[in-house]
Amino acid sequence: MTTGPVNRVRKPLCAVLIATLLAPPVAAAQPQVSSPFAAPLVPTRADLTGPTPTGRSIVGPEYRLGPGDTLEVQIVGRLDVSRAPVVVDPEGSVNVPPLGSIAVGGKSLVDANRIISERARSLFRHAEVTVAFVAPRAFEVVLSGEVERPGAVRVAATQRLHEVLVAAGGITPRGSVRHVRLTVGDATREVDLLGFELRGDLAQNPYMQEGVRVHVPPRGAAVVLAGAVRRPGEYELGPGGSLRELLELTGGLGPASADTRLTRIGPDGRKATAALDLRAALEGGRDVALQGGDVLYVPPIALLQDVVEVRGAFNGTDGAGRTLTSNKPTVVQRFELAQGERVRDVVLKAGGAAPFGDLRLAFVERGGAAGPRQRIPVDLQRLLVDRDETQNIQLQNGDVLSLPVTEDRVYVVGEVRAPGAHDFRPDLTPREYVALAGGPASRAKVAATMVTFRNGRTYPMREAPPLEPGAVVTVPEVAVKWWQDYVQIATVAAGLISAYTGLYIMFGGNLVRGITENKFDASNPSNPESR
Repeated sequence: MTTGPVNRVRKPLCAVLIATLLAPPVAAAQPQVSSPFAAPLVPTRADLTGPTPTGRSIVGPEYRLGPGDTLEVQIVGRLDVSRAPVVVDPEGSVNVPPLGSIAVGGKSLVDANRIISERARSLFRHAEVTVAFVAPRAFEVVLSGEVERPGAVRVAATQRLHEVLVAAGGITPRGSVRHVRLTVGDATREVDLLGFELRGDLAQNPYMQEGVRVHVPPRGAAVVLAGAVRRPGEYELGPGGSLRELLELTGGLGPASADTRLTRIGPDGRKATAALDLRAALEGGRDVALQGGDVLYVPPIALLQDVVEVRGAFNGTDGAGRTLTSNKPTVVQRFELAQGERVRDVVLKAGGAAPFGDLRLAFVERGGAAGPRQRIPVDLQRLLVDRDETQNIQLQNGDVLSLPVTEDRVYVVGEVRAPGAHDFRPDLTPREYVALAGGPASRAKVAATMVTFRNGRTYPMREAPPLEPGAVVTVPEVAVKWWQDYVQIATVAAGLISAYTGLYIMFGGNLVRGITENKFDASNPSNPESR
């Protein structure tokens, strides 16, 4: 028999074959080093994947690039893709092979993308450039005064003052929130963090700068607001120290009478209370200068008649409480409800809907003793524009008519590195919003990007009209990309064939022959074991 040598060789050969199938490809395990002066190669899937979106930072349109910021520049040609991380040098420039040195210091990310794109198109005819923000510069700032953990702290350029103070434990109860001082060199600036906390004023919550010194002084003089005000409580006096400024900051008045009482501590230390015509003081231009220790009490109106309240994006009338919602002025106001009045009547009483109101999302909140509060949708677009009287429902005592503010956001979804919402800017194109979202991902099909508007209409990116608030930019995923996908499919198929061949060689066909014989015996009625 000559099967002995064959059997001795067969098993080692099969073991070597299986180990070869399980081992990773040699080419994938070896890093590829390319010279920046070499011609760009066709990128692999690993090259296009890059860092994960969780390692990136998202910056606003007001952020300005500076030395130490890390960007990623991707240049897409007809056949090749070149991607390079670059760092802004001390002179405010980035060196992008093969474009050379480009000045981006002091520019926003969108402006930097335009500058680099213009340079690329001047050298390459069909170049598409995407600039993504990878990591901000870092530096030290000094915190002093009434801070829980004062001292030098390391911050990123994308952090704002409020975030840095919160990370340091916050301001102590003895510290001032309205007179925080920022010093850079010889220039000192004072910010009011309460304006940021109550109104979202980003001007009072600036980005951190290199070399800045933050000092929180002790809390200054305070006054007390009580009664029919939107936010009663004790408040530190601001830079102006006026009654109008404080009421605008805290949301204004509620349903109140005109006879307000102001209690003030005199020079002799005694308290004196005097009547104050608050509406005449605010509307007539006779503002009141407040002093430390003042107590302002605004008596509420006894609601003996039926009333209805409006909230949100209405124009409002005299006496309306005004505040900011998404940086848009909104009102809260109550009106006497006459018998039989409907939604249109109350909208007219409130001065009409503001231009930035989302008419289709209005609603009426109604509560009763018999059950929980109801939320009744009212389409003011159909009522006021299309004259659809089915939306003009009759109101009841205690109803609250709310008109939300249209959100000035544009949404970028799909195959981008950082999908999400971005502030609407009328000067930006859909492609620039894709750049704000970190640029296209590795499997993005940019040419098939679609833009959907609030009215439901959808356009290809190249044919889309100017964007509007609420638009959605969708970057789809390509089904099969580059020749590497086809190679991967072929590799998997070849691996399955090789594994089956190895098993066949190892067992000499006995396994397949045994399975076939078992099936034949089971189907043979003369076999006693099959019965």
